[in-house]
Amino acid sequence: MLLTVVLLLPVLLLSSRASAKATVNGSADGVTASGVWEESHEGVSLFCMHVTNAVEVTKGHSEATCFLTEAQAIAKDSTVVSTNFFVIQTWDKHGLTAITAFYADKNGDGTTASAPNAVKYTLRLVVDFDAHSVTKYVEAPAKTLGYHLK
Repeated sequence: MLLTVVLLLPVLLLSSRASAKATVNGSADGVTASGVWEESHEGVSLFCMHVTNAVEVTKGHSEATCFLTEAQAIAKDSTVVSTNFFVIQTWDKHGLTAITAFYADKNGDGTTASAPNAVKYTLRLVVDFDAHSVTKYVEAPAKTLGYHLK
């Protein structure tokens, strides 16, 4: 039930914020952001939190993760929605950096590292709480692209 709520929350945020100005709210406790990538016009929702269980919380242990949901209109009445999970590398009172990686074939379809012609892509999120900004970097062997939340 909780996982369903967590996965649906970004979709709800996307539908309510897609046409409005970006919002970025974050602290060392949690992050929410929504808006549109300036470069691709995809709707974006970001939710970052500390995840733990009943045993580990008593010890003060938790793992930090981000859920990035992106929605793109590809035709009238047709939308592609994707969610990626990011592992947080650094998180302090000023911002966070998180990454995820995957392999794709020449058509852009997900594949394994051992597949012929597989290309590794690394997605890096940089959230600046002070500037209220989110930037996603798509790192591939040939080049890096940056997307800025607006």
